[in-house]
Parts: sequence; C-alpha cells; structure tokens
Amino acid sequence: MIDKTSAYNTSVYTQEELSIDHASVESYLTHIAFVFLIGGLAGWLYEVFIGAPLNGEPIDLGHGGLGIPFLMIYAIGSVSIELVFGLNRKPLPAVIQLLGSTLLAITLEYSSGLIMLHALQVQAWDYRIPGWDFLTTPDGLICLRASLTFGVMGLLQLRVIDRLYEWLARKNFWVLLVVVWGLIAAVTLVLLNAFLFHVVDVGDIWR
Repeated sequence: MIDKTSAYNTSVYTQEELSIDHASVESYLTHIAFVFLIGGLAGWLYEVFIGAPLNGEPIDLGHGGLGIPFLMIYAIGSVSIELVFGLNRKPLPAVIQLLGSTLLAITLEYSSGLIMLHALQVQAWDYRIPGWDFLTTPDGLICLRASLTFGVMGLLQLRVIDRLYEWLARKNFWVLLVVVWGLIAAVTLVLLNAFLFHVVDVGDIWR
C-alpha cells in the first residue's frame, strides 16, 4: 500500500486532489486579503464618520494621509483576528470571540502606539480626552471604550464579514479573487507612494 503522506510520493496524488489543494491555498490567501481590505476600509469609515463626530471634530475625508479610505492598523488588526479565530475554524462562542478580539486589539494598538511614540516621536492618537478617558493608560494609547469598540468590530468580522466572504466565494470565486488581489495591488502602490516614493503628494500620513 502506498503512503500518500510521504514527501517522496507526491506523484500518487491525482490531478483532482492537487487542484483541490491548490484551490484551498488560493481561497485561504484570498480570504486573508479580503478581511485586510474590509478591515482597513471599515476602520477609516469608523474614524471619519463615527469617531470624529463623537469627538466634536469635522469630517476629514483625507484622514489617514494615504489619499484613499484605508487605515493600515485596522487592516492588520483584522488579519490578526482572522488568523487566530477565523478561517473556517469551528466558531467559538460569541463571548470568547469578543474577549479574544478585544485582547488582540489592545495588544496591537498599544504595541504600535509605543513604537510610533518612542521610535518615531509621533503620537498618532491620544485617548486622554473627555468621553474616552475612562480607564485610559497614562500615555493615552489605549482606553476601555476604544478597546471594547474594536472587540465588537472583531466580533462582527467573524460573524458577518466571514459569512459574506463565503457567500461571495460560492457565487464566483475567480471573480472575487481577481477583484480582491487587484485591490491589494492598488493599496500596495498607495502605501509605497506614501512611505517611500512620494510620487503623489497625499498630505500628512499621521493626520
């Protein structure tokens, strides 16, 4: 009997099995790219149309300094949540997903805030303001209200956005793949322009 698990016996796999493996890898990566895009967009929409009005600030469509409606820290947070709790794993109870997403958000927000504060001498956000200053760290980098908000966003990702991806993938996976990776390429070009090449002036990246 031939052992298919052996690294030296890959030739015994049928073409159909190899195609399924290949498709699953493509779906896995496309799923991650999908939540990366949705997370970056959702974070921008939240800060511009919810966060700013709640703080009594005007709506700034140039928020983020990239020239597009996208915030990288939210995108990275969405990918982190997906890698830990999502990707078609057996769903955990909603309370666990909420608490886990909140803890991940706290870790990411505080670590990235510290790096920018001490390495770049930039404080990109400060929660030591009325309405946000309950249970805030002395440096203003995290607070209970924001952390719980991000936890709820993570829960919505796992309960709603993941289901949306699955529905779109069932409808036409290859169209979804082309659109998602086309947008990833566009976002990558924008990030390279903002951080390295500065071909197009998009303003202050830390706004």
